[in-house]
Amino acid sequence: MKQFYTVDDLSKRKFPSLVGFRDPNNMDEYLKLKAWQAKIRARLECKGESDNAISSLMQFLLTKVKQLEDYARDLSKEMSNLPPEANLQ
Repeated sequence: MKQFYTVDDLSKRKFPSLVGFRDPNNMDEYLKLKAWQAKIRARLECKGESDNAISSLMQFLLTKVKQLEDYARDLSKEMSNLPPEANLQ
């Protein structure tokens, strides 16, 4: 996720966890795609199981997305406090 702050060229950003999804342009898009991916994944991995099983897995996966969101918010704060001449690589 740090590449949103360190890589300006969109074509050079890589998102191996989003294979099959379009590349996000910003952190908000990334998190929305991760949430969508969690919903799809829960349905696929629990195919043939109860709605409760799907719901439980979806809740677990969306909790992980929430953790990513919290991390991104903290990272954004950290990056905004760096002096402009700081080397981000």
